[in-house]
Amino acid sequence: MNDELSAVHERPASAAALPRAMGGAGSTPAMVRFAGFEFDFARDQLRRGDTVIPLSPKPSALLRYFLAHPQRLIGKSELLDNLWADVVVTDDSVVQCVGELRSRMGKDGALLITTHPRRGYMLEADVWPVAPGATLEGAIAAPSPVAPIAPAAHASPVTPGKPVDLFSRVESIASSKWSVPLRRPWHGLALALVLSVLTAVGGAIYLQPTTAPYRIDDELARRYSIVVTPFQDLGRTPAPKLVRDGLVEAVAAELAQRQNSQVTRSATPAGARYAMSGSFVARGAGVAIDLQVKSVADGAVVWADHYDYPDANDPGMNLDAARRATSGLRLRFAELHRARVSVPDYRFDPADLAVSGWDDIDRRQTAEDVSRGRARFEQALRADPDSVTALTGLGAALMSQRFGNSGEPNPADVGESERVSARAIGIAPNNSAALINWANVLVFRGQPRLALPFYEKAVLIAPSNANAHVRYAWVLLSVGRADEARSHIDNALRIGHRDPRVTASAWSLAAVGAFVQGNDDEAYALSQRALAERPTFGIAFGTMAAIDALHGRTAEAQKNMAEHLRLVPHTSVARYIANNPSGSDSFLAARNRLVAGMRAAGLPEQ
Repeated sequence: MNDELSAVHERPASAAALPRAMGGAGSTPAMVRFAGFEFDFARDQLRRGDTVIPLSPKPSALLRYFLAHPQRLIGKSELLDNLWADVVVTDDSVVQCVGELRSRMGKDGALLITTHPRRGYMLEADVWPVAPGATLEGAIAAPSPVAPIAPAAHASPVTPGKPVDLFSRVESIASSKWSVPLRRPWHGLALALVLSVLTAVGGAIYLQPTTAPYRIDDELARRYSIVVTPFQDLGRTPAPKLVRDGLVEAVAAELAQRQNSQVTRSATPAGARYAMSGSFVARGAGVAIDLQVKSVADGAVVWADHYDYPDANDPGMNLDAARRATSGLRLRFAELHRARVSVPDYRFDPADLAVSGWDDIDRRQTAEDVSRGRARFEQALRADPDSVTALTGLGAALMSQRFGNSGEPNPADVGESERVSARAIGIAPNNSAALINWANVLVFRGQPRLALPFYEKAVLIAPSNANAHVRYAWVLLSVGRADEARSHIDNALRIGHRDPRVTASAWSLAAVGAFVQGNDDEAYALSQRALAERPTFGIAFGTMAAIDALHGRTAEAQKNMAEHLRLVPHTSVARYIANNPSGSDSFLAARNRLVAGMRAAGLPEQ
């Protein structure tokens, strides 16, 4: 739509009108126009013409707040109270966020969002509501009923659809500062003076050395860079060709995909932080494999593992060894990171924040763990809004809050997880964590069959990701493919056997599978196995409580439900159903039966 023509028939939105347009159950998704930009609240998307301007979560929230209060001076304390209410930050966080938003808006950013020293910031533009799908004719026939906001006396609003004329803007500011307008004889002199100053400033900026933006993912790739050296065949009898030719390639490929590291193949460890070496020995029909990783700087061994295979010609052996090695090394790197940042007074950089955020999510026990991880991801994204590591981590934290299995309450904005997941998969459509997050979105939309190919792709891309196998098995169960689910549960247990959260989830999922097939006693025993791996795994207590209730064991049912509610305090029948949508008649019947047992054991409805 032509911005200038539409401006004639639309009215700028008032501060009171915008929040109503921005949300509310059953409300129409809002879109607004300001100074040549459009912002779509439903998509959380800023556009200029046909160009989408990516925004990370906090600058997007800041823009929303400015759009709700155009041409009003907003203090830093107000922004902190409204946008960082749950996080302890300093005024610098506001300054950085405003700077990032201005940068994303290009050359007009500093003119549209002005700084008023020691007072705050102001959006210097009229904001115009746009009806979804409106055409020019529609805008003419049905003008907005919203009353225009009166511009502040000192403000110089930017006309929608017109580029900002820098010299006119400077003259306008100069005229408003003094009560007497500039006289015509001085007009050319004033502009010449402005031009000379801007030329000098521009030249100084041009001559200054540019600093490359901080990239979290690049830093992590360097930090965990690894060279895979040739493996040695130490047996008297050569190992099968399958092992000699394929093992190194399989391990290197899996490391590169799962670890997001700079992985190279070389006979020397030069240029990397770590070096992996390996050996294999043929033993009868089988083979034994030993792998180790050393720090290149000091030669210290940081990780080692041993694998035995009875059939050296098993075509899946190389991939299995690569999965186990990558998963084990990833846990070891997490331990090393944890030790490094736990030093008193350690100063986290953005890459540290992203890694620690994932550590919080991977090892979560409580809602506080998830909240801490989320805060770290948000802080990391302020430094690098396009970091896939931080974006997918934030998506995982938001999804964890939606599932509530670590005791998280229902989030106030359930759409935030969808927006973050959509942005991550848009940037990295082949990232396993991004695929899992987006599949989770589809599950919450009640579409497990649509989620299935995304989980499957996550497993194919990163087969060493034990959590991907758990999630894939879970959705396979929901669509009635229990036999296929079992193999992925086994893979998760094999790959993630050192991770109690993964193993507890896998055993609990196996319990659900047994329950779906009508094996209540086996389901109960598998739930107990899950609790043996992780005693605080509240989901398993819920399954046991349901089975107890269904079999008339009232006292045991109440006891197990009490533990379930203690560990998962915000759970309910409604939330369990939302977390487990059905994609088949068999799963629906089993889920309804399990819900009936939970209800009888004392699970609240809401």
